[in-house]
Amino acid sequence: MAQNLLWVEKYRPKKIQDVVGNELAKTNFTNWLKDNRRRKKAVLLYGPAGVGKTALVNAASNEFNFTIIEMNASDTRTEKAINKVGKPATSFVALDRFSSESKGNILFLDEVDGVFGQQDRGGIKAIINIVKESLIPVVMAANDTDQKKLRPLKKVCKLIRFQQVRIPLIIHTLRKICAAEGIKPEFEALERIAQNSLGDMRSAINDLQSIAEGKQLLTLQDTIFLTTRNKDIGLYDTLKGMFSAESVPDAAIILNRSSVNFDDFLLSFSDNLPLRYPDKDDLATAYDFLSKADVFRGRVGTENWSLLRYFFHYLAEAATVSPKTFKPFDFIHPPMRIMKLFWTKGKRTKLENICAKIGTRCYVSRNTAKTDIVPFIQIMLKKQKSSPITSWLKLEPEDIDYLLTMNKL
Repeated sequence: MAQNLLWVEKYRPKKIQDVVGNELAKTNFTNWLKDNRRRKKAVLLYGPAGVGKTALVNAASNEFNFTIIEMNASDTRTEKAINKVGKPATSFVALDRFSSESKGNILFLDEVDGVFGQQDRGGIKAIINIVKESLIPVVMAANDTDQKKLRPLKKVCKLIRFQQVRIPLIIHTLRKICAAEGIKPEFEALERIAQNSLGDMRSAINDLQSIAEGKQLLTLQDTIFLTTRNKDIGLYDTLKGMFSAESVPDAAIILNRSSVNFDDFLLSFSDNLPLRYPDKDDLATAYDFLSKADVFRGRVGTENWSLLRYFFHYLAEAATVSPKTFKPFDFIHPPMRIMKLFWTKGKRTKLENICAKIGTRCYVSRNTAKTDIVPFIQIMLKKQKSSPITSWLKLEPEDIDYLLTMNKL
């Protein structure tokens, strides 16, 4: 129902002119989209979070009657997963393109800076191949394009930069929302919210809703609990703040102010729960809330922002199962899963080298060598350590010893 929507969803721009700020970026993107003879098949929109990149894509598609095929590149990281969605979407022109109602499809890849850059995963390479072969426009969005792994991708894209939204424009937008919601705001209150957002329109609207929803008058006094937004608050400080919070709302506010990656935070939060709750019943309750938060994290993705409140809520519930029992403790940081990968890097590198040798001789990928060939070589080596196949594969004695002693792939 509309009254349950987040205002960022309720007032999402329907037309290009409704997207606030970044006029040059809007013009460049619109011109590229309308150009049927575009030199670059793909465009990469980049800039800070909350400044209108995704909003512009949706508004333009709505205005020009394109159908968006959306894929979150940071969730769909591997070459196989990206090709599964991307190739069918771009390898043919939709029949409805020839109707008066539709101009066809657009493939939209959000958060491409979250794709793994490792060569064996091939995510960036898969995206580049899709761009080169695509019969439809490909639009991508990213916050950080300075990463080394994105350099090859930038070469095949038209780059359009987005800036932080200016404070007067944010205030104007907040005033319009207040008018639509029947709220009479003090200018100083809107100014405080806008300045606190640091140019992030989405954050400003979320803050406005959190303190003004259900009210008829919004005063500067209402913003007194609106703590200064600090986008540099990291994982450690977020954990510390949430676990020491005295109530669910306090813990939720801390998470909302943080700049943490939600997926990394979930891992660290889970690792530290046993240290926070020595009582097994409290721990069980906390993990139950955490599992619900994990479910909503998956449902939020990059578009279902109306569910973000539930993600924050259940994590806050997990952090405050027993507020009075909090005692300072040494946090596990970074997440144990990441630490395990670091600790086992030497072993994984050894296996990768072995698989590379096998792949070269058998003309298969390293991944295929690992999953389809190595198990059979292990069986043969256990029966006869000195086997002709080891010489043919050019395996060294230490390679053979490793294969015989490794517990699992």
